[in-house]
Amino acid sequence: MSFCSVCGSTLCGTYQGNVHGVTLGCVNGDPKVEIGMHIFVGSKAAWEVLPDGITTFEAGPPA
Repeated sequence: MSFCSVCGSTLCGTYQGNVHGVTLGCVNGDPKVEIGMHIFVGSKAAWEVLPDGITTFEAGPPA
């Protein structure tokens, strides 16, 4: 993972030295992406509201 040197926020995930995901909270403006699925909803916070029409999985997605 890479972290902001000012506030410590997570900026991106890395795997074997390559960036494989960007934390959307650190992006300015609308990234114009849509949710594809929600995983591990079996352990989500009680207050979290899932959007309608999104594929969900209690644990990880099937292999």
